[in-house]
Amino acid sequence: MGSKKLKIDFFDRSIEIEIGKVAKQADGAALVTCGGTAILATVVASEDEKKADFLPLTVDVEERLYAAGKIPGSFFKREGRPTDTATLTARIIDRSIRPCFSKYYRNETQVVVTVLSADKSNPPDMLALFGVSAALALSGIPCDVPIGGVRVGLAGEKWVVNPTFEEQSASPLNLVIAGNKSSILMVEAGADEVTEDMMTKAIAEGQNGVKKQIEIVETLVREYKQENGEKSAEQLIGEVTDFVCPRYKNAAQKISLACEEGDLEKAEKGKEDIENVVKEASAFFPPSLRKLVKICSSMEKSRSLNEALEPRIKPLIKQRIQETLLKTSAENFSKKERSIIVNDLLEGIAQELIERYPALEKDVREILSEAKKEALREQILNKGIRPDGRKAFNIRKITCEVGLLPRTHGSALFSRGETQVLTIATLGSYAEKQILDDLGVEEYKRFLHHYNFPPYSTGEASPMRGPKRREIGHGALAERALLPLIPGEEDFPYTIRLVSEVLESNGSTSMASVCASSMALMDAGVPLKNGKHVGGIAMGLVMEGENYVILSDIEGMEDAIGDMDFKVAGTKDGITALQMDVKCPWLSAKIMEEALQQASQGRLFIIKAMSQAIEGPRAEVSPGAPVILNFEIPVDKIGDLIGPGGRNIKGLIERYDVEIDVENDGRVFVYGKDKDKVDAVKKQIELLTKKPEVGDTFLGKVVKTTNFGAFVEILPGKDGLLHISKISKERIARVEDVLNVGDEIPVEIEEIDDLGRISLKRTS
Repeated sequence: MGSKKLKIDFFDRSIEIEIGKVAKQADGAALVTCGGTAILATVVASEDEKKADFLPLTVDVEERLYAAGKIPGSFFKREGRPTDTATLTARIIDRSIRPCFSKYYRNETQVVVTVLSADKSNPPDMLALFGVSAALALSGIPCDVPIGGVRVGLAGEKWVVNPTFEEQSASPLNLVIAGNKSSILMVEAGADEVTEDMMTKAIAEGQNGVKKQIEIVETLVREYKQENGEKSAEQLIGEVTDFVCPRYKNAAQKISLACEEGDLEKAEKGKEDIENVVKEASAFFPPSLRKLVKICSSMEKSRSLNEALEPRIKPLIKQRIQETLLKTSAENFSKKERSIIVNDLLEGIAQELIERYPALEKDVREILSEAKKEALREQILNKGIRPDGRKAFNIRKITCEVGLLPRTHGSALFSRGETQVLTIATLGSYAEKQILDDLGVEEYKRFLHHYNFPPYSTGEASPMRGPKRREIGHGALAERALLPLIPGEEDFPYTIRLVSEVLESNGSTSMASVCASSMALMDAGVPLKNGKHVGGIAMGLVMEGENYVILSDIEGMEDAIGDMDFKVAGTKDGITALQMDVKCPWLSAKIMEEALQQASQGRLFIIKAMSQAIEGPRAEVSPGAPVILNFEIPVDKIGDLIGPGGRNIKGLIERYDVEIDVENDGRVFVYGKDKDKVDAVKKQIELLTKKPEVGDTFLGKVVKTTNFGAFVEILPGKDGLLHISKISKERIARVEDVLNVGDEIPVEIEEIDDLGRISLKRTS
């Protein structure tokens, strides 16, 4: 079987995509190359259905350091846990392809992306999404593909699709968008306070790239199939479905009817008929289609049982569920109370129905869950009442507090309804910045935000095994939202770490982390640009046909039953971060614009509440924070500062109890607890690295005495001669009568000869 390669011009980028050449035992594989960056995307699905009530999809992104010609720095000299960049790329891919699978699909599916080559110019993440789309389309796994995914940046007034790392760093907007032909599926963005209008235009520009990418994948897979004499995935899926669907429907009707009649023997016979369908299909179709037959069979079995039971069950339970949801949709019910009442009702109904349909417990419970979801959506759409009784645009009660913890550098508590986040800010030395050992162009980070989601925040008990992908993703989102307001290292030479501890969770903890972090930074005295707060809000959507409601500040239940999870963070002047996941089949530009405008109003309301707790950054950094100064010295004077074997810099560190970091470009960072000592060190370094001149004064230290005078160290490693005649106004016979080694005396440079030798005189 041959391979197929396409070389395309994609928005001024030359990209090669090839299928059928490598990883041929995977269900689908694609090799994508742009410049010196190359990725391999593979997808494999299991034959057998997993007994689960969720889509068992796993996405792994493997960054191999050989891709950039690097050897891992660890003891074992091999890659360890995925980097944050790899994890975030995996999340982008997962969120883009997950909506493409049917709710009846339950086969274990694994997507693996391996970065094989990295030129540090072309980012691999969007190439990975491109490759995954092609691999899925080639695999024949039943899902709505291909999709497309691109990054959008801005160069001046020109939109740039899939910018290089250099173009990306200069852009005020970094937006990633994925979608299919009809709808946006996922949006992720970081921005420098851009307007809602600019964000809308960027999304529209990205959609053009998405559509073009989809056309490329369709052409590639179609031509590959034709050249190898294969049927398209749509044809094969259609043939298998046409074979199994009527058989499953017939058997499902028999089972449901037998259960209602109480004929358990007949019901068991119906179950046997259902299990025999896949055997018949496997015998009918060639062995090469065995996996597809099993996947389609498991999907159609679930669909047929659901469709057979749903019209029998829902009319019996709909009103009871609606009445209970409406009764608990009030402010006086907590999340826990509401959950107990609703779950008790559903469990009671489930037991009644299981007695009636004993062979179909799993299907009964799935229908109940769907009925609850539909009832709540109808309540929001038709009555305008949300689960906690709010109107669509209402925001839950907000309370803010700063300076809670006595020994930390900054702290803030942000509560919104039953969501509560405590953020702690810590200021460290420049040397404490995070060194990055990955395939990106950045070598370090001096601003970090970490997000922790302990199980107690939802009233649960479960093992704590370190940060999960969700925690890394939420932490990165909040970090992206705050980064545009963080002062540069030249103005504020601290390493800044924020840790957001989620204490309570009922929706939108990531946006609560943004709010708490903004206040904690101000409490620590970090001079955020223009003294602005960064606030965040999560928006939701419930839509049926042309009828829709946009929800502000969604809680957990609304997130679960809604069609969109849309997080927007920013200042009063513009957006700094955005993240959107869409679950509905289409989303219009009009709804997007309305959601952005409603989010803007909510964000301003939240920022106002935050400002009442702390209006702006404190005038000085926390007393518990270190004192840091940064300045520059000539590059050719770095050796003078360090001295032979590090003697000079070590002497300053020991003498003044400070830490000193020297960068290769001449930047010097002095870190200590005593401001006077830090200032003194700066003065000493400036003297040490400048060329001594006649008239310069020092507090020198006697390091040697002779019969003709004393040698005085005026700077680390630099001595001058104080002649015996200049030691005292009166004549002395011996130097030791007045000075001894170790004495400190004020001196002034009187003369520097052609050989650089320094003559001193005493100034007092």
